[in-house]
Amino acid sequence: MLYLNDGRLEYEMNIKKTSQSEITHLPKQRGHSFWLTRFALLLGVPLLLYYGYCWGWWGRSSLLLQYIFQCGCPTVSNEARYPDEVDVIVPACPQARVRLSPSGHFLHVREWRAGITTAYLLDLQTMQRIDVTNQPLPSFLTDDLWFIENGFENYILDRITGMQYPTHKFRYSRPDAQINGETNLTLLVENLKQAEQVFLIGASTDTVVALPSDFRTDPERNFIANRFDLPDFNMERFLQENNISYQTVLPDFPGEVVSPDGRFIARHDGIYLVDPGEKIVEGYSASRFFREYYSVRGWTYDGSSVIYSMFLNPCLIEIGFFSDDPACYFKVPQPVILLKVPQEFLLPTETP
Repeated sequence: MLYLNDGRLEYEMNIKKTSQSEITHLPKQRGHSFWLTRFALLLGVPLLLYYGYCWGWWGRSSLLLQYIFQCGCPTVSNEARYPDEVDVIVPACPQARVRLSPSGHFLHVREWRAGITTAYLLDLQTMQRIDVTNQPLPSFLTDDLWFIENGFENYILDRITGMQYPTHKFRYSRPDAQINGETNLTLLVENLKQAEQVFLIGASTDTVVALPSDFRTDPERNFIANRFDLPDFNMERFLQENNISYQTVLPDFPGEVVSPDGRFIARHDGIYLVDPGEKIVEGYSASRFFREYYSVRGWTYDGSSVIYSMFLNPCLIEIGFFSDDPACYFKVPQPVILLKVPQEFLLPTETP
């Protein structure tokens, strides 16, 4: 009996010790679970924000999330952050400057990252990149003839052959190009009328580029002139008043552009029908809060879409907003986009 009682006593004591041990370890286990949960949240929330933003689940129009995440998002996720009517042509990162060719077939892209600059030509029909030499952004006279301003050295570049043809400023091109230190306007008109092609580049200087028929074999006759050669600083009026035929090279940000078929007009706030003036596509904005629309650059070759980009990258933090010279901190880079005309407004493609 004593043995049995001792065994029962020992059994009861073991149960008591086990229960006390479990009670002692329970707070430790709860503490471990608490810290594991907090660690998972700390790790998971940023990842959820990152992937959610990159794949367009939220934060598309948040400049803060753009600044934090967009340059680190996978390239394949670029399209996911934009609506169906928008295609990303040149990503926001690395930053780039672009210029559209007159036909809307090519986009010249000059981008830089970590102090390294690269340039290429994007074929908007095939979306293939064409390597070009790294040089200042050209002014397209035609798709294949580019005017390059490189300091005091100006020249025409033939994209097909790669050949360069120098151009000379008219007032310094010959002894009689100036009278009493002023441009000889009569001689300028005469030389412009003799040129086979005259291009007016609609930039701040209103530069005119004049090319004779033999500009490749006799580049000494190529010349340029600008608004500062004229008394009233208006080159377009000068050409019109003297009945000089010319082709206009649109400025980088023309404000509005009519489609090749004349049916649509693109503005910063969207695409409109010319008649009756109805808006059919809303312009794209970098931020809904600030409503900073992208600026129109020009129509693509087939008139089905428009190239847009930001004139200035939006500012995440701006000091002195109401002053004449506010300071911007943390600029948010933006992509070059293509805004598409809805299919129902496009003319059906004729089949042979």
